[in-house]
Formats: sequence, C-alpha cells, structure tokens
Amino acid sequence: MLKITSVICILLLSVHSVCTQPAFAYGYADTPRNARVPLEQKTVHHLQAVLAAYQEIYSHFVGKESADIAGAARKLADAAKACVDQEPEASVGRVMQHAIQGAEELMDAEDSHETQSAFASISNALFSFFKLWPNQLKTLEIKLYWCKKDGYYWLQPQKQSPVCPYGTSAGCSSIEES
Repeated sequence: MLKITSVICILLLSVHSVCTQPAFAYGYADTPRNARVPLEQKTVHHLQAVLAAYQEIYSHFVGKESADIAGAARKLADAAKACVDQEPEASVGRVMQHAIQGAEELMDAEDSHETQSAFASISNALFSFFKLWPNQLKTLEIKLYWCKKDGYYWLQPQKQSPVCPYGTSAGCSSIEES
C-alpha cells in the first residue's frame, strides 16, 4: 500500500511539474490549448507598451518616414527592458531580450536595408511571443502577417487592411490565430 501511495504521489508531482513547464504549458506538441499558462496583468501591460512602440515604428515604415524611427525604437527597448526587469516567466524575458536587441539594431541602422532587417528582427521576436500565447492576438486586437516575398513577419491592428512594411502587400498573407 505504501508503495502504491508513493508511486501515486510521485506521479502527481511529475504531472504537476510537467504541466508548469513551458513546453507543455505553451501549446507545443500535443498539448491541449486550455493547458497554457495565463499571462500576468503586468506582463500584458508591458506587452501593450512594447506593441504601442512597435506600431509607431510600423507607421513610420508604411508611411515611408525615416524621421524618429530611432526614438520609437528607444521607446520599444525601454518598454521591453521594463518587462525583463519585472517578468518572472523566463520565456517572456527571452522574447523581450530579442526585441531589445532588434530595437538597438534599429537605433544603430545606417541604411534602409539595416533598418528593414532590424524591424524584421523585432517582428520575429514578437512573433515568437505570439507562438507561445496565440490567444493574445485576438485579445490585443492585432493580426500577424507574413511577407511571402521577403519571408518577414509583422503585426498590425486587426481593423486595418494589410500594408506590408517591407515593400509590397501583393505577396503577403495573414497568419490566423492557432
């Protein structure tokens, strides 16, 4: 009896630790959707600040305005740093570190190719966040797009028609919430 009880306790502890691990909680492999770890409110708040700066950068790209892209990139880096400093979830911290790196590259960009590459780096970092929490696309009323021509991702508000920041919208498609 003691052996069975010990096995059950070990099994329950194993299930608990597996359920709280990112690979299970974030929907990889055969994980049920409802098993994902919910985001804390402070994480959502930081994400909204990062996305506001991202949308400002995106607006500069689609408006073909190079003025103050560096300032918007600084806002994004600052918001992502605040998230890293206060975020207990390691996967969110890694995503924000990549966003910071992209924002710093954008601030240092010297030509349009470097600027576009840095923006793509930020977009890819945020894409990896939404791979972990795809339900946040709908919650935050944004859509994820992919440029088939250049192979880059970008985010924009749901209610806007797609405008590719990388050149043409002809070869771009929406990525639906999974």
